[in-house]
Amino acid sequence: MGTKPYFHLIIYLLILVLFECQPKEKEGEANVTPSFILDDTSILKFDECVDEVEFIPLIAPKDTLINLSCNVFELVVNDKIYYASRCYKDLSIHSFDLEGNHLKSWNRKGDGPQEYPSLHGLVVEGNDIYINSGRGAIYNYSLPDFDFKQQIELGDYNFVPTISRLQAENWLISSEPSGNDRNRVFHEVDAASKISKTLPVFTLPYSGELNPGMITKIKEGHLLNFGLTDTIYQYQHDSVNAFITLNFGNKSIPSIDFELEGEEFMEKILLSQNYAFNTGQIDYSGGVLKLMVYGIEKNLDFTQEDLSTFPFYDVFIKRETGKQIIAKALLSVRNNSYSKDGYFYQILQQEDWQRALDREYFGRFEKELLKALEKLSDQEDPIILKFKVAF
Repeated sequence: MGTKPYFHLIIYLLILVLFECQPKEKEGEANVTPSFILDDTSILKFDECVDEVEFIPLIAPKDTLINLSCNVFELVVNDKIYYASRCYKDLSIHSFDLEGNHLKSWNRKGDGPQEYPSLHGLVVEGNDIYINSGRGAIYNYSLPDFDFKQQIELGDYNFVPTISRLQAENWLISSEPSGNDRNRVFHEVDAASKISKTLPVFTLPYSGELNPGMITKIKEGHLLNFGLTDTIYQYQHDSVNAFITLNFGNKSIPSIDFELEGEEFMEKILLSQNYAFNTGQIDYSGGVLKLMVYGIEKNLDFTQEDLSTFPFYDVFIKRETGKQIIAKALLSVRNNSYSKDGYFYQILQQEDWQRALDREYFGRFEKELLKALEKLSDQEDPIILKFKVAF
């Protein structure tokens, strides 16, 4: 009889241990990084991938010298549309209303005081516009008059392709890697104190040939991506974790091939079309991740002299549901997109929308494109493609 209290105590402890173990197992399962297999079984036509499409013509005033036909550009959409030309002889910034009607243009390109020498990125927050010079300095102007406010020094970096504002004077940036070694290219910079913290994310050899480091905002921090990586990273609260991983199956690049010399690597990996890989482009909107990948299927009309024939694909992933959609990309790796409120925005230059018409790329939405083209004041001006993915 004297052993019964100990027996009940042992049973109680066993139940307590079992109860405590269950949440830990679930927590471990929740922390597993989702992996997505990217192959030709998920490829759809563009009009099968989306359920909302709008074409917004950027209408420049007639009889002006405004040139919107540069093939390298920046795009920001909030209560207005901001479009910046990155052609070196121009570097103008233009604002439009959400229907594409021109509002105002600015240009302070130069090497003098209060001028920006180059333009490699655009951030618009409230009445502030920030221009990334790519040279380790950001130029801040006020809107709508474009009055100079300050020059923000990020530090001594060879080239800064991407910036994103964290808070106050804190910036998340990427820097160009040196050579073809593995490099850490993402940094959090406090511009006031000049203190920089390099994040523990290493690129791969040849990542810089595509995109050395791309950044996009999400509700829970930022996503980090770079060329050739199979892992998309999340940066939040001073920590870096894997967000998702990509699996290209038998089209994955063998590790040993990263030891190849440059021309041999490009010949075997890129020009052969035998391998698939992440280009580094990234965007995120309404819970949908947008990536650009290469080589999921071969293009029989491929020619290395024509970038439009390279087998680029837009990949849309909804991490929470594990669903994915893949479509042939109309644009190439040189094009950035923008995202807001569940929509993605892409600039279509004349050669892009003409190619889309030739290929019947937009399917049932082609009539809307033709209507938008009629509104252009110059057929060489661009059109913004706005769409929502059909998940």
